[in-house]
Amino acid sequence: MVTPRKNEIVAAPSSSAPLSEPERKLVAEALRRAEDTRNVMEDALVGFGRWMLISVFDDDASAALEGRSANAVWADLVRRAGGPTLRLNKKLLYVALHIAARDKRITDESWRNLEPGRKALLLPLGDEALMRGAAQHVTSLKLTQRATQKYVAGLLAERGETRAVRVTAPRVTAQLRQFRERVADKSFERKAVAALKADDGPEAKAAIRELEAVRAWVTRVLRRLQPA
Repeated sequence: MVTPRKNEIVAAPSSSAPLSEPERKLVAEALRRAEDTRNVMEDALVGFGRWMLISVFDDDASAALEGRSANAVWADLVRRAGGPTLRLNKKLLYVALHIAARDKRITDESWRNLEPGRKALLLPLGDEALMRGAAQHVTSLKLTQRATQKYVAGLLAERGETRAVRVTAPRVTAQLRQFRERVADKSFERKAVAALKADDGPEAKAAIRELEAVRAWVTRVLRRLQPA
C-alpha cells in the first residue's frame, strides 16, 4: 500500500474541471470501493469494541464507561496503544469501547441505525439522553458526518461546554512527543529553515512568531517545574 511520506502535505485540487465520461466512471468506482473500505473498517472497529466490552469488562457498560482506570487489562492496552505491539491509537481504542458500551445502554432505533462514524461524533455529548435526542435529529435530517460534527459543536456551545480535556502526565507526554516527532525530523527541519529564509513575506514572519511563542512557552513551563 502506498502511503504519504512523512511530513508530506496532500494539497487539495486547485480546480474542478468537468469530468469526462471515463473519469466519471472512475470516480463512481472509487466511491463504491471507498464505501466498501469504510464498512470493513467500521465493522472491524465495532467488533473489537464489543469484544472488549464482553471479554475485558465482563459485558458491564458502567465499568467500561466509568471504571476503566481500575481495569488492569484496559490500562495495559492504553499503555500499548499507538506503539509496536498495538498499532491502534488511543482515540480509536476509546471510540471502539465507548460505542460498544453506549450500544448496550441506548436502545433507541435512531441511535442503533447510525453508522459508527456518526455515533463517534455524538460521544462527546456524554449524556445518553442527549445522545438519543441527537441521534434522532441526525437521522431525521440525514446529516452528513461533517454536518453532525457542527451540530454537536453547537449543542456543546449551548451548554457552555468546550469539551473539557483531562490533562494528565501521559497525555502531556504523548502530545509533546507527537509534536516533536513531526517537526524535529532532520529533513523537515532543514526544509523549514530553507523555506523561512527564502520567504520574506507575512507568512514567514507569522511562522517565526509562532516559533518564538513556542520557545517562550517551553521556557516558562520548564522554569515553573524547577524546584522552589
